[in-house]
Amino acid sequence: MFRKLLGLVFNRWVLLAVLLLAAALVLWIVGPLLAIGEHRPLETERERWIAIAALAGATALMLAWKAWRARRGNQAVVDQLLAAPPTPAEVESPDLAAVRERFERALLTLRRARFGAAGLLSGWAARLNGRYLYELPWYLIIGAPGSGKTTALRNCGLNFPLAQAMGQDVLRGVGGTRNCDWWFTDRAVLIDTAGRFTTQDSDRDNDRTTWGGFLKLLKQARPRQPLNGVLVTVSVPDLLTRGAIDRAEYAAHVRQRVQELHEQLGLRLPIYLLVTKCDLMAGFAETFSHLGKAERAEPWGFTFDLAGKTQEHLQRFGPELDALQQRLGDGLIDRLQDERDAARRARVYGFPGQFAALRAPLQEFVDAAFSPSPYEVEPLLRGVYFVSGTQEGTPIDRVLAAVARSHRLEHAIPAPQAGTGKSFFLSRLITEVVFAESGVAGTNLAWERRRGLLMLGGYAALALVTTLALAAWISSYAGNRRYLDGVAARVDAVQRLVQGTPNRASAELQPIVPALEATRALARAGQDDEVPWLGFGLDQGRKMDSAAQAAYERMLVDALLPRLALRIEAQLRGTSSAPEADYEALKAYLMLYDPTHYDAAALKRHVEALWDADFGRSLDAERRAALSVHLEALLAQRMVVSPLPRDDALVQQARLRLAAVPLPQRVYRRLRHQGLGREFPEFTIARAAGANAALVFQRASGAPLTRGVPGLFSYDGYHRGFQKQVAQVAEELAQEQGWVLGVEEAAGGAAARLTATPALVDEVRRLYLNDYASAWEGFIADIRLQPPGNLTQAIQLARLLSVPDNPLAPLLRAISRETTLGAPDKAAGVIGKTGQQAGQTVDKLRGQILGTLTGGTTPASDGPGLEVQLVDERFAGLRQLVTAPEGGKAPLEDTMGLIAELHLQLTAADMALKGGSAPPPSPVPAKARAEAARMPQPLRGLLDTLAASSAQVSQTVLRQSLSNEVRSAVGEFCRQAVAGRYPLDRHAARDVTQADFALLFGPGGKIDQLFQQKLAAYVDTTTRPWRFRAVEGTPLGGDSGSLPQFQRAAAIRETFFAGGPTPSLRLEFKPLEMDPGISQFTLDVDGQLVRYAHGPAIPMAVQWPGPRGSSQVRVQLMPPSPTGASGLVKEGPWALFRLFDSVRIDPGGAPERFKATFDIDGRRAVFEVTASSVRNPFRLNELAEFSCPAGL
Repeated sequence: MFRKLLGLVFNRWVLLAVLLLAAALVLWIVGPLLAIGEHRPLETERERWIAIAALAGATALMLAWKAWRARRGNQAVVDQLLAAPPTPAEVESPDLAAVRERFERALLTLRRARFGAAGLLSGWAARLNGRYLYELPWYLIIGAPGSGKTTALRNCGLNFPLAQAMGQDVLRGVGGTRNCDWWFTDRAVLIDTAGRFTTQDSDRDNDRTTWGGFLKLLKQARPRQPLNGVLVTVSVPDLLTRGAIDRAEYAAHVRQRVQELHEQLGLRLPIYLLVTKCDLMAGFAETFSHLGKAERAEPWGFTFDLAGKTQEHLQRFGPELDALQQRLGDGLIDRLQDERDAARRARVYGFPGQFAALRAPLQEFVDAAFSPSPYEVEPLLRGVYFVSGTQEGTPIDRVLAAVARSHRLEHAIPAPQAGTGKSFFLSRLITEVVFAESGVAGTNLAWERRRGLLMLGGYAALALVTTLALAAWISSYAGNRRYLDGVAARVDAVQRLVQGTPNRASAELQPIVPALEATRALARAGQDDEVPWLGFGLDQGRKMDSAAQAAYERMLVDALLPRLALRIEAQLRGTSSAPEADYEALKAYLMLYDPTHYDAAALKRHVEALWDADFGRSLDAERRAALSVHLEALLAQRMVVSPLPRDDALVQQARLRLAAVPLPQRVYRRLRHQGLGREFPEFTIARAAGANAALVFQRASGAPLTRGVPGLFSYDGYHRGFQKQVAQVAEELAQEQGWVLGVEEAAGGAAARLTATPALVDEVRRLYLNDYASAWEGFIADIRLQPPGNLTQAIQLARLLSVPDNPLAPLLRAISRETTLGAPDKAAGVIGKTGQQAGQTVDKLRGQILGTLTGGTTPASDGPGLEVQLVDERFAGLRQLVTAPEGGKAPLEDTMGLIAELHLQLTAADMALKGGSAPPPSPVPAKARAEAARMPQPLRGLLDTLAASSAQVSQTVLRQSLSNEVRSAVGEFCRQAVAGRYPLDRHAARDVTQADFALLFGPGGKIDQLFQQKLAAYVDTTTRPWRFRAVEGTPLGGDSGSLPQFQRAAAIRETFFAGGPTPSLRLEFKPLEMDPGISQFTLDVDGQLVRYAHGPAIPMAVQWPGPRGSSQVRVQLMPPSPTGASGLVKEGPWALFRLFDSVRIDPGGAPERFKATFDIDGRRAVFEVTASSVRNPFRLNELAEFSCPAGL
């Protein structure tokens, strides 16, 4: 009775009802005390009843959800078993159809069944307290065939509800569970597997596959906890009669099956080892025959400590078994006294020995099957138990058999036992040991890990939300308190600031900004300083906002709006060169007085632009942003009307000034003012020409290559920008004329305006397209090639322009695309007559369509469209250059070939220079210049620049090559042979040898040969001084430098080498006068004598050099002077020249004549000398001025 009372008291439904009642009492008593701010949600009885009902409903929903989840889990288990595929044997055996039918019928019954203490379907109590099949613990029984598994289950004394419902206590499986027997008790599900699952000795592959499929089915049916434990059976006959090898093999099978359970199910299961068929030990039945039912239900064996390790359990196995044997021995005397039959007494007496004989094989089996290994999951061996399900069969007498063998006696086999149907040591073992530990197995580790993480995340999120909510409320309360204190502290300061703000008629904005800022910030004072939020039901800001916002709005209307009106009025009064700005100012001014045309967005745009122009960079970004905020607040609250009177005279004056600007110009300026084309990218050389653009191009203006034509003047800017907006803006301005400019429309004026709209759009388009073409013409004219500084750079430039991926062709094609605005047929019509006719046809159709839309009035058609006339025609040459005719190639490809020829010519010049020879002449630069004259811009300028650069570089290379020739062929020898020698240097002591003089200056000499072979073709010798001829339009070099030396060398050659390859002169000496003190004058030129003794003046000839080769010239006067000086002597190959250097020479009557005055110690003799050339060799300037050429 007391036990039933405790069960009733601690029933979960009773406890749940008590808890709900307690919670209801708390809500009823404490509820009126709860308050959130001034709100008390549980103050009335109705509200508390609603809260209690909500609590009860939530509890009912939770219980219903748990019941539904349990029922669904139970159905899932049954469905998994029903869905198991049939084995091939079942398919082939029709006799098993009845078995499958019973199995399915039983499972369908179990799908709805709940198990409880009262049995299956035992009324509402069972429905409330019972558990579904899914919720019961499941146990697996494994053991060798014939080990007594089924017998033990059948006689364990459990309640099998299925036997009551269907007349059978065991359910034989089909399909995937065909080799299992299902025992459904009211406390657990016992799965009796076939013995061959354990040993797998009949068909190893098939048994292994079937066993694996069975384990997979278990895991699918109960993913969280597939099993609660494992019962391993080993029979006494297997231990006593089988050899050591067989026992070890059986233990290995058991060990492997247990490990497979651990690995595949993912959990560590408790293992209960049942030693079955103990009644087959001789003396078992006689020893325990006196036990009653209750005593036979008690377990006989030992249970290990759950906290211990398996190795510790195995070490305790021997002592525990000894304790059992000791207990048998302790009760042996009492049992022998109770037994009267001598034969039975003898078997009772021998039973402890029989039990002792079981120790060794059982110890070996336990060690082999359950000893831990570092490579396996450690088995959880809970205990070893000795049971007997029924007493039948022949007992095994190991003791007498051993005595008979040792004494060679005949051993009598005991008589077989008749089955008694009693079970020993099973019932309470199953219910109080095995079932009581159903929670030891735990759950699937992976499943539990996922579930644990989810629960942990949920709890953490709940804790975080709770913490954040509490922190937010606390922070909100503190923040609101500080906020209110801050507002109270700032109100007086704001009032003083507002009162001190000048309220006079002025357009100045900066004086009122502090007051506006302070008023706007008043309502939210202090909230941004310490507390990030003030909400969560405690926000006091809304209560303060209304008054502060009203004050702020009054400040905007009373202080900001008049100043805005005055500033716009001042803009109208001033003079401006931008009619569009004046128009917008007039429009904004009228909006402040005309609510019907008020547009807050347009007014805001104008004021913002006005402020940008007024303040520029004088106002910092923070204050500028503050003004924008106040302006937006002013215009957002309502339609604003200026409090100042309207100045009609000013409006009329502005209207007259603006009416002088044509409407098309106003439309176009409006489009520009609104930022038309800002969204389209700027056309730049860097983007169009590619990565090598900077290596090839530059801007003549110095602008970077990353700047170019604005996106407004691009193909997309025209078609996707201008074309889409021009009609709309034109319509807007046409409609605005009535109220902005005061243009009164007569009757039918609207229709007239609509009719004129296409013409207006065309006029605006004409303005835009003219600017479009001018922008591109200016940009194209600004494109230049990078000037090459040397031959290497010129070759690199030509190479970059001639390769297939050159930057020039993409640039020209991109420019052509951007300057082709008309339709393809119109663009083609610019080039050919057929295309022009097609364009005219399209325009005619366009005019017809416009005429239809406008009521029959069409604008006059002037041939091709404006795009073709104003843009496409200007750049037709460029388009033709890059456009390939049908079946042909674009002319640009020929031009690229010409650039490739320039590259080859420059490369040849470089190779010639490196080889030490002059570069060959080439007509390519001249050809390129001629081709450039036919090309459109920018190719004309680029090609002409490239040709000029190529020619200039070629001339530079040629000059450098010739300079090298001059230095190597003439300069070095000249410096060694004549530099610093006489007669080139009149003061030099050393003389130039006549051979070196002839080798250098003579006909066919070094200078003459170099000039004739290398320079004659490039020098104009018909002019004085000589000049370089222009080669390909560029002179080879300047007139200064070495060219005059070649001209001087030519004069020296003509003077000294008129008679042959050696220098020679023929002179005639004719005496003119001689002092009387001189009796005879004698000049000896290398043996050639010129004598004069005051006789007839007969000319005498002298040849230089003389015939004797003495290299001596002597002057002798007779008689000698009183001082002893009688003459002069000069030696060397140039002795005659040195002589004339020492006398005075005066010009004669002819170029070839001169007077030579010999003055020796004051005595004079004058001779007239006639040379063989008009050039005076003794006063030859070219000889004195000559210097060795170092280059050109």
